[in-house]
Amino acid sequence: MARIIYGVAGEGFGHSSRSHLIGQRLIDAGHDVMFVGSKKSLVYLKQYFGEQVKEIFGLSFAYEDGRIDKSETLKRNLLNLPEGNRQNEELFRKYFEPFEPELVISDFEPFSAWWAWRNRVPFISIDHEHMLTLCKLEHRSKNWFARMTASVVTECHYVGAVAYIVINFFKTPLRVDSAILAPPIVRPIVRALEAGEGEHILLYSTTGKGEKKLRDILYKFGGQKFYVYGFDKSAEYKNCIFKERSTEGFLADLAGARGVIASAGFSLISECLYLKKKMLLLPVAGQYEQIINGHYIEKLGLGISSEKLDEGVLKRFLEELDKPMPSDERILWPDNDKFFGILQDVLNKLHKPISIALS
Repeated sequence: MARIIYGVAGEGFGHSSRSHLIGQRLIDAGHDVMFVGSKKSLVYLKQYFGEQVKEIFGLSFAYEDGRIDKSETLKRNLLNLPEGNRQNEELFRKYFEPFEPELVISDFEPFSAWWAWRNRVPFISIDHEHMLTLCKLEHRSKNWFARMTASVVTECHYVGAVAYIVINFFKTPLRVDSAILAPPIVRPIVRALEAGEGEHILLYSTTGKGEKKLRDILYKFGGQKFYVYGFDKSAEYKNCIFKERSTEGFLADLAGARGVIASAGFSLISECLYLKKKMLLLPVAGQYEQIINGHYIEKLGLGISSEKLDEGVLKRFLEELDKPMPSDERILWPDNDKFFGILQDVLNKLHKPISIALS
């Protein structure tokens, strides 16, 4: 049995759901796992692991009109950092040091990773974000500022990992020997779904704003039914059916959709790929990870990407839905078994190997 600390970034659903799945595998294999999270990850993980989850001060994003406000994000985090450092030092003294971990895993959570580096505890990085710095990518010059900002933030998150497992949906050359490319993993609840091709398109609004403008666009395609999430209301207007927040309802509608319209978050992309759904992606402005995701989804024939939704873009997407799903060898389709095989290979190379085999 190994003692493992698992640090999870507080922003974004993907970090939490992925760490839940991997952490449960470690526990099922007999290991003692302490989770640390902040904000969303803290709330999510406590549902499943209770007192095994401790609170760590975490970085956060500030949003303005659906896009990341970089100056406000920097200001907010700098102002909160002194108190955050005090909180974390107490966490390290009260929980980390007595626990004496043999391994730290970080899903883009910097403070647990820096603690491991300072205390010479081996740590592994498992996330999608390091794709931006550890993979050789195609970049468009017009997004240079967003690219630069994202690269600096990712580079500064932590250094010195034994291995960086970069979860991604496309093959691409790696920049360093310590990086390993791995396919996406999906939650058991998604793996249990039976994909079908219904008549509706699933649309998820990240901001829940601009309803009238959205309906005006969708009304122009009267023959197509749209199921709309993100406004947290139940209503029907012509060909638009608005639905309240519901994990089960959303996943059922995802499994039966013709296609999906959403921002370009990695978690939903992974689930769409697993269910073989084409996507119209609308990356959050200024969020370079999503911009790159959108670019490669379009490049690989898995859908299209656009800065905004309008009549022309939607028309192009509906035409795209008539084409078969691609079988490009560069696509890394979700594969939980393959991912855990890669993770086991990494764990086998530790000074003290750790097994995740299930008895």
